[in-house]
Amino acid sequence: MGVRYNWQCHCTVKIAFAQETVNQNVGLMYLAALVKQRGHACELFVEPLESDFFRALLQYKPDLVGFSVITGAHHWVAQTARRIKEFLPKTLIVLGGPHPTYFPQVLEDSAVDVVARGEADISFPDLVDCLGQGRAYHELAGLWVKSGGRVFKNEVAVLVDDLSSLPHPDRGLYLKYPFFANMTEVPFSTMRGCPFRCAFCYNHVKMALYRGKGRYLRVRRVADIIAEMEETRRLFPKMQSVILYDDIIGLDKQWLAEFSAAYAERIGLPWFTSIRADFVDEFTAEELRKAKAFCLSIGVETGDEELRRRILGKNISDQQYLKAAGLLKAAGIKVRTSNMLFLPGEDVGKALKTVDLNRAMQVDFAWAYTLQPYPGTGIYDDAVKNGYLSAAFQFDDIDPLGLVKPIVKVKDEKKILVVHRFFMLAVKSGVVRRLLNVLIYIGPNPLFNAIYSFSLVLSYAEYHQVNFFTAFKIAWNNYWSTRRRGQKR
Repeated sequence: MGVRYNWQCHCTVKIAFAQETVNQNVGLMYLAALVKQRGHACELFVEPLESDFFRALLQYKPDLVGFSVITGAHHWVAQTARRIKEFLPKTLIVLGGPHPTYFPQVLEDSAVDVVARGEADISFPDLVDCLGQGRAYHELAGLWVKSGGRVFKNEVAVLVDDLSSLPHPDRGLYLKYPFFANMTEVPFSTMRGCPFRCAFCYNHVKMALYRGKGRYLRVRRVADIIAEMEETRRLFPKMQSVILYDDIIGLDKQWLAEFSAAYAERIGLPWFTSIRADFVDEFTAEELRKAKAFCLSIGVETGDEELRRRILGKNISDQQYLKAAGLLKAAGIKVRTSNMLFLPGEDVGKALKTVDLNRAMQVDFAWAYTLQPYPGTGIYDDAVKNGYLSAAFQFDDIDPLGLVKPIVKVKDEKKILVVHRFFMLAVKSGVVRRLLNVLIYIGPNPLFNAIYSFSLVLSYAEYHQVNFFTAFKIAWNNYWSTRRRGQKR
């Protein structure tokens, strides 16, 4: 028998979304719009922006508290959920997002009642309706539910085929905080799904999870996206730029041409998104230029082609990266790259090749992350098989930001850590690049860490077109929240 509450039928359910970082979560905004459409109440609580986070949340007296969880943030979520249960034992705790999707065993935590796996556009509103109507929900598709000493493991719900049939994300969820109301950059999502199977990503797992559940790769209609952006400009009068949380723009060239024309005519703000290097050709670069794209982010990952192909599963050559960067820069578009250090089999020479490829591409914003080998990915399996992960490695060691802590044990660990600390500066400056050949022999130290932190904030401010103080505040909140997780374990 499923969980039941003694609610009167058709009651309004009070939902609280809780988050630890100062970012706008588009997924939460979609869920808020969907449940409000059904007559329920929804409120957001962002820990760094509340003077007393728990007091504010508890005073709201939610019937359900929802968390969108990434790996690494699950500690904060678990601690927060347990504390909520101490004061509001009848409040339902629901976890969604990437971490519970791939590791639904988080339901074993005593404070967690429900896990929503995958896209929750159907499962979450149905769950809320069941609560409001006093109906059982243990058999709802998309949910793992704990009830009566049992765990009900339901298959994921079918995918929403037409993303434009969904209501626009409820951006009012974040407007309660002046910090967000004053933001000049606003995020949007135009598509879902990815056709690639990179070894460091869970996409292959998600594709298998949704096999037979509908069309995996979906793109919103251009008219719907533009309408949402126009609505958002009215809500955010200080909005000066747009960021698209999409990884593979340019896959559908007809869509890109339509979007480019409509965006240039009706929005016209600088914008950012990501693209694969092998998608960039003359046509794509020209359409992006017409649409006034400010910057495109490309996943280089490593400057060593053999590591890129064999370890990471990305069959893209150095020449393709150079060509893509050249076409974008010729179109007046800045280039940002994401790179990984501490790859299995990497040494300091290969790490420096990554710096040099970025220099050859004349990258404007070069970000280097320490590889986080998520369990269940191909690169994790490779690292375990070949002894690159310490015997003491735990799933909980993952750094969700991937900016500070190296996980994989490699030959030149200390030297590569120095490369990581000076990566941005060495890409931008030939003097620093030459100096790096000497600095790697000094080894990591607090001064190098301080220089790295400064370059990180400076690059973030320039990339997102915000002032240094705003960038520092965001970095401070997000960095120290991750440090608190480590200290509490």
